[in-house]
Amino acid sequence: METGKIELTPEQKGVLASLSQETGEPVSALIDKALEDLQEHMRTGRVKREQERRPTEQDKPIWEKIIEASERIPDEELEDLPTDMAANVDHYAYGLPKRFP
Repeated sequence: METGKIELTPEQKGVLASLSQETGEPVSALIDKALEDLQEHMRTGRVKREQERRPTEQDKPIWEKIIEASERIPDEELEDLPTDMAANVDHYAYGLPKRFP
């Protein structure tokens, strides 16, 4: 094991001493455990952030959702749609007289 100098505040030294006394573990073992936990926390936090950045269904623009939905409409249904629907949308949506026969 390589030894080195790590500067700790008096509060940090007190916490380590208290934990060592309570658990019966040496300070070096407590530091090892804390570093392992920190490393795991950082890894899982990184994974979580990467998952949060992945686009979800809710993140898609509305036009992409509409295109995807329209691709699921069977061809037989599309053939039954009126060919003048765009020009006479008020007729088909609200029952008004056709503007362009």
